[in-house]
Amino acid sequence: MTSKLLYDLFYYKTLITSFIAPKSSAAKALELYTTAPPSKKEPEWEIEFEKNVPYQILKVPFDKHIKEIEKRKEIEKSTPYEIVLIPSFPKELTVLEYLPNPNVPKREETIICVHGWGGRSLNFFKFIPKLQDKGFRVLAPDFPQHGKTDGPETGGHVFGHSINNLIRYVNGPVYLITHSLGNVAFCINYAISTEEERKLIKRYVGIAIPNEYNDIMVAFENLIGLSNRSHPYFVEENIKWLGEDFTKNMVFGEIVKNYNIPTLLIHDKNDKELDFDKALQTASLLPYKTYKINNNNNNNNNNNSNNNDNNSKPTFFISEGLGHRRIIRDDGIVDRVVEFLSEDIELQN
Repeated sequence: MTSKLLYDLFYYKTLITSFIAPKSSAAKALELYTTAPPSKKEPEWEIEFEKNVPYQILKVPFDKHIKEIEKRKEIEKSTPYEIVLIPSFPKELTVLEYLPNPNVPKREETIICVHGWGGRSLNFFKFIPKLQDKGFRVLAPDFPQHGKTDGPETGGHVFGHSINNLIRYVNGPVYLITHSLGNVAFCINYAISTEEERKLIKRYVGIAIPNEYNDIMVAFENLIGLSNRSHPYFVEENIKWLGEDFTKNMVFGEIVKNYNIPTLLIHDKNDKELDFDKALQTASLLPYKTYKINNNNNNNNNNNSNNNDNNSKPTFFISEGLGHRRIIRDDGIVDRVVEFLSEDIELQN
């Protein structure tokens, strides 16, 4: 009750203050937007997983990344979107590395698990062992101010730069699994990347997806109680970080389409943080609406409940009753994602 009361007091104070002083409130909101939320108690299942499943810690430096992005910033049109500002980074990004099961053939692709706002690497604890059993090396980063990584600031822009840095570190084919704000980070990585880096991403799974960057801003405004009067000023604050084109015009589905790679998007009808109707708009832009498993002799699992007669499966999968966070702990979702990433698939219109 105490935490709920404190949240309500903060929410209504922000609502009133931002109505009276919308511009200064927007600047204050950006400070919150680039600061991780207070840490919650770590779930018991994640604690047990960390104890029982071996991993190695990689420390990926940011110094070379900063120098590389500084070069791109000075060269016009070297990246899909203008680089306006380079965030402040910690010295290193902490990444948990899970090696493939030695008893199965090793895959050449590395899987990167991208957590969301207030999340951490171990949010993907249900995915990791099943991906290891398919022969994948799995990298699960803790983004700045989350998990085992500290840092002066955080947010979608910092997440996106961290992905870009990690892809360059791997320097080989990668598959991405992203959740919530991790999908915005996927887009920011696109915005600052070179063609060679974009070609390294071979498959993509996006869970709890936005439609436009504006959706993320509005979701945050609703979370903290920022009034509608502050919204234009909050947009201007974001432009200082990400540029006008990305802030006002970024459409998630268009970026996904530009990659032209096997893509699986997943969203829950009861997601209270990212509107389901917005996710439908994103799904409408997918160039391929279904896919088929070509070697499905060992895939007669519970995913088949959504198949049609020719074993086609949707590239936009809709769940119901899982919400925004439990969706990445659901066995059916996990199995669907692992199958999509590990099997030979054929995309269909």
